Amino acid sequence: MSDADDSARAEAQPRDGRDGENEGLANTTENRGAEAEEPAKNVPWGRPTACAAADGLSECYPMNRRPRGAALIFAHSKFDNKDLKPRPSAAHDAELARGAFEALEFQPEVFLDLTRNDLEGKLSEVAKRDHSGCDALAIVFMSHGEVKPRNNMEFVWAKDDKIPTKELWINFTAERCAGLAGKPKLYFIQACRGPDVDKGVNMTRAVRGMAVQTDSIEEYVIPIHADQLVMWASYPGFPAFTSQREGIQGSVFIHFLAENLRNYALSSPRPSLSSILLKVSREVAVLYESDIDSQNQYHKNKQVPYIHSTLLREIYF
Repeated sequence: MSDADDSARAEAQPRDGRDGENEGLANTTENRGAEAEEPAKNVPWGRPTACAAADGLSECYPMNRRPRGAALIFAHSKFDNKDLKPRPSAAHDAELARGAFEALEFQPEVFLDLTRNDLEGKLSEVAKRDHSGCDALAIVFMSHGEVKPRNNMEFVWAKDDKIPTKELWINFTAERCAGLAGKPKLYFIQACRGPDVDKGVNMTRAVRGMAVQTDSIEEYVIPIHADQLVMWASYPGFPAFTSQREGIQGSVFIHFLAENLRNYALSSPRPSLSSILLKVSREVAVLYESDIDSQNQYHKNKQVPYIHSTLLREIYF
C-alpha cells in the first residue's frame, strides 16, 4: 500500500477523537419537556423501611455474596438521529466491561443499541427484582452525551432518543428500590459532557538529592440518595475521547477502568474500590493525550474522569 493510501486511510479513520464528535444537536426535539427535568415522584409521604445491610457506622459494605449482584452494561453504536455519528468501539468496550465485572464476580448483562423505551423498561424491570441476595449493583452506560445550554442539564442517548442522565439511577434510590437500600450502586458513564477544550498544564518538579457484636437491634436512617457512586468519563463540559493507539481500541475511560478492575480482581490483598478508581482517574489524566489533526482544536487535549459519590463506606470486593 502506498504512502498516499496510508495518509488517506488515516484521515478517514483518525486514531483519536471525541466520542462521537457530533454537530448540530442543539435543535433536536426534547419529547418530554419539563417531565425530563423532574421525574414524577410516586413515593407516598412518610418514611419507608428497608433491611439494613450493615451496621450504621460500619466502615465497609458487606461483600460476601456470589454473584455480588447484576452488572448492567448498555452500549450504543447506531442511532436513528443522523446528527449522531456511529460509535464503532461500542461492542469492544462492552466486552471489556463484561470481562471486568465478571472477574469481580458480578453477573454481567449486556444490552446493545436499546431504544429509549426498551432502556427505561429494562431499568424499571431491574429495579423491581428481588435484590435481597445481592451486595451491590453496577451499571455501565456507553453512548453519546449532550448538555442543555439553558440549565446545563445532561442527557445521554439511546438508539432513538435521549434521556436525562439521572434516569439511569433514579429507579434505584433507597425509597424506590428497598432491596438495594444501604447497598452500593455503582454507575460508570462513557459519554461526552460538552465541547470545552482542555490543553493541560505542563508540570515540572525540582529534584533535591536523592466494632463489638451484640444481640440488640440497631435502627438508623439514611438519606434516599445515599450509597451511590457515579463516575463519568470526563469532567462536566468536556468531551470523552476514543483512541486506536497504545493498546487502546475504543473508549479511553472504559479501557483504563476495565484494565484496573481486572487487575484488581487478581490482586491480593485487594485494595479498596475508591483507591482503584483514583488510579483510573490518574492514568486517564496522565497517560492519555489526544492525537488528532494538528489543526483540530481537540488535538493534544487531556481528559480526566469525574466522580460524584454519596457512598457511606469503603468497598472491598
